[in-house]
Amino acid sequence: MIGIDIGGTNLLIGIVENGTVLKRHHEEICAKGDFERVAKQVCTAVKSIAPANDDPIGVSVAGSVNIEEGIVLRAQNLDWNNAPLQKYIQDELNCPVIIENDVTSAAWGEFIYGAGRNYNSMFAVWIGTGIGGGLILDKKIWRGPLGTGGEFGMGISNQNPQSEYRTLESMASRSGFKKLQDNSSITTNDLIQAFTEPTNELCKLLRQGACRIGTSVANVITLLSLETVVFGGGITEALGEKYLKLIRSQFEQDVFPEHCKKCTFEITVLGPDAGILGAAHLASQT
Repeated sequence: MIGIDIGGTNLLIGIVENGTVLKRHHEEICAKGDFERVAKQVCTAVKSIAPANDDPIGVSVAGSVNIEEGIVLRAQNLDWNNAPLQKYIQDELNCPVIIENDVTSAAWGEFIYGAGRNYNSMFAVWIGTGIGGGLILDKKIWRGPLGTGGEFGMGISNQNPQSEYRTLESMASRSGFKKLQDNSSITTNDLIQAFTEPTNELCKLLRQGACRIGTSVANVITLLSLETVVFGGGITEALGEKYLKLIRSQFEQDVFPEHCKKCTFEITVLGPDAGILGAAHLASQT
């Protein structure tokens, strides 16, 4: 079985067997804003690591998706609109393909194999190039009647209608920090270094962003009364428990009622493999 994770920055492909990634392939996304080039990049990479594959392929992608039609409705960091990803890959590779939102896939991977496996319901928050969410309710993925359930990063976090920075993602993700600082070269290592320097402006943005995430998570838990939140993504994994404590502190100030502070916070145990494993498992169920 093959799982593919098309993120805002990186392409990850894994050959999966019995919940284990046997072989991995990684490369940077070749051309943001050009759907056909990236889709071709994906197919070329799959052919290179699994030339004889005819098993179903699961594809997780950083964007809102219509899984029934196999279309990526909007991928913010890839700049795709209504992209026919499922059909393109199926036609090119001549095998069944399912597509799913990247954090929904990661949430499913964690629920089946990782940090969420001891729970019945969970929310997943992935913080990296962008910010995404995935929702598992009573052991099932919740997509909702409109198909985009779990969407988190595009929620409004700034009430100023004149600001171009209104969504959570625009104020608390790596792509957001790049725009806020007008510096397109910010890397994860820069964030790690800045996080140790309280007077650094990037550190201030990281801390403010963590508080905004904490409030947004509190709103989700207040609404849905879930028992756990699993956090992942490049920023979470790079900054670790100290960063998560900032999110937790704001969460505890804002969640209602007091009883909902019982909600536990977990860090991904599958890391970058979560989306691959989740997508592959979903494909295996087709």
